Amino acid sequence: MIFFKKLFRRDKGRTFSEMSEIELNDSEEKLVEKFSALNTDTRIKKIMAYGDSGDLRYYELLKYSIIHDPDLHVKMAALKRIHLFKSHIDCIPMLTNLSEYINPKALEPYYSMALSRTELITIEEFEKRINEAGK
Repeated sequence: MIFFKKLFRRDKGRTFSEMSEIELNDSEEKLVEKFSALNTDTRIKKIMAYGDSGDLRYYELLKYSIIHDPDLHVKMAALKRIHLFKSHIDCIPMLTNLSEYINPKALEPYYSMALSRTELITIEEFEKRINEAGK
């Protein structure tokens, strides 16, 4: 099945890095490609495990999941754990500029949680956002 998807895709010959704003090294590219081929439940479990590890080797996979994964639950699982990667040089800029890629309001309350946990917004701002989202 994967062979046919690759054969009939419009972007023949282009890698994930070339098709997205995310730059990946070879090992990250392979990880994303393998991850993308998994079913939704397995992707959620993998994101939870990789995310909970806080291992910076998995940052790009979490970023990919937030921006590109087709499943909302995978996106939220990654967003819930992205604060564990705040020491990564790209984490804060990615969260700050997330609206350039997707609608972060669709990811509430996890988007505001990520902003709060990375100290991009205060607890008061977090509470305000959550209260406004509930209306």
